[in-house]
Amino acid sequence: MMKLSVFSIAIPLLMASCATTGRLTYFRDMQPESVVAVGGQQEICLRPGDKITVVVSSKDQKLADLFNLTDVAAAPDSGGGERAERRNALMYTVDSDGNIDFPVMGLLHVGGLSRDSVAKYIKAQLVSRQLLTDAVVNVEFSNLFVAVLGEVRNPGRYPIERDWFTVIDAISMAGDLTTNGDRSNVLVMRREGNVRRAYRIDLRSGASVYSSPAYYLLQTDIVYIEPLRARRGK
Repeated sequence: MMKLSVFSIAIPLLMASCATTGRLTYFRDMQPESVVAVGGQQEICLRPGDKITVVVSSKDQKLADLFNLTDVAAAPDSGGGERAERRNALMYTVDSDGNIDFPVMGLLHVGGLSRDSVAKYIKAQLVSRQLLTDAVVNVEFSNLFVAVLGEVRNPGRYPIERDWFTVIDAISMAGDLTTNGDRSNVLVMRREGNVRRAYRIDLRSGASVYSSPAYYLLQTDIVYIEPLRARRGK
């Protein structure tokens, strides 16, 4: 009778453990050599209100500095008794018409362009206007972010610092889901024009993750992790 009692307790516990493990496992359908097409491959393109930094370099840096928007701050004394200066790149804000006000050249339309396209466009303008023939242009995002909310360890706003930023990147930066997070039903809310569109992703399925239009995130996307039903009902 004792052995029967032990087994009667152990079997339900083992089954519950297996169920919990399955519930928390990512990419369960991905086997060695699995191939899944990636959907929603879209670069981040600038919108009104976005901020970027643009740094122009050249062999003639004094000439290039005419096209750099900077402020000057005192750098720590190097020990020679002379106070050095440090130039910090300032941000451009994309206006409601999709323009930035660029030194010397005036308004440049960058709305709808990717980071790389903006750099190529500015370089082409400098060359075609015969202002700087050997320009090297570097463009960086400054205030682009996504928000991660709900059942993650560190909810908050996280910066987008590169062109291809995924939902997995965002969740990783937020410290991963808690054990109470529903991995089967991750919600991504995206602004599309004047509306917000909802996308659902099942993190337990690689096919669901990689084929989703929301696999690559865009600025101002909201990633929300719902609690599991058992927790929700409390």
